[in-house]
Amino acid sequence: MTASTRERFEQYLWTVRDRLAGDDRILGLVGMGSTAERHRVDEWSDHDLAIITSPGSQDEVRHERWWLPDADRIVLDVIEWHGGGTLVFDDGRVIEFGVASPDELSVWSVHHHDVLFDRGGVAEAVARAIARSPRNRNASLADELALVVAKVHLGAGKARRGETLAASALLRGDAVTHLLTAVAVLSPEDDRADRLDPRRRLNLTHPDLAVSLSNALRLEEVSLARRLLDLGESLAGDCPEFPHAALAAVRTKHGWA
Repeated sequence: MTASTRERFEQYLWTVRDRLAGDDRILGLVGMGSTAERHRVDEWSDHDLAIITSPGSQDEVRHERWWLPDADRIVLDVIEWHGGGTLVFDDGRVIEFGVASPDELSVWSVHHHDVLFDRGGVAEAVARAIARSPRNRNASLADELALVVAKVHLGAGKARRGETLAASALLRGDAVTHLLTAVAVLSPEDDRADRLDPRRRLNLTHPDLAVSLSNALRLEEVSLARRLLDLGESLAGDCPEFPHAALAAVRTKHGWA
């Protein structure tokens, strides 16, 4: 990452902020993710924005692009089912944005954030959102470990049946997420960690585990399933919450005993 990369990122951000601040419908702007933690911006960082509007203006603003200094360079513009938007520009830059009233913002899941301007009520809405946002570390360790074993068993079964795509989704998606949530529960507080997504920043908080998982994910599905169980046992097998009986049953069923 070069200084000029961050400077360009921030200059663009301030331009967008100033444009939005010129419209009375806009009550505030909040940066999320690396847009909030700009010290870690690199060439792959997107602008992640929450645009806060007066109640009733959300849908109108959601479909407007006047707040972008280079809207003519957009090559992809999509609004997802939850109302968030994704924009891709002709040079590969990305903006992800949501539009909400203060009350709507207060029920979002929020971690890293930066209130970039606030006509009133935005910072309070962010504080309410943070207070209600679930944290990985607050999950039930027993439930997460049980779900690792269950999802691995189901995924391996689908792989043996020939449903490779469904198996891959269960193993690389659900099983890994539950495994890393269990790791978050067992780990000390770390400001570098993402409270909402246990996959994020793993390379910083648990670099050895990140390498082990990355190597495991290159395996075909049945081998991956077995490796995930081994990883789970090595990480949490000494915990009283670990489902040893279920693990033994799954290993026997798949011939991994």
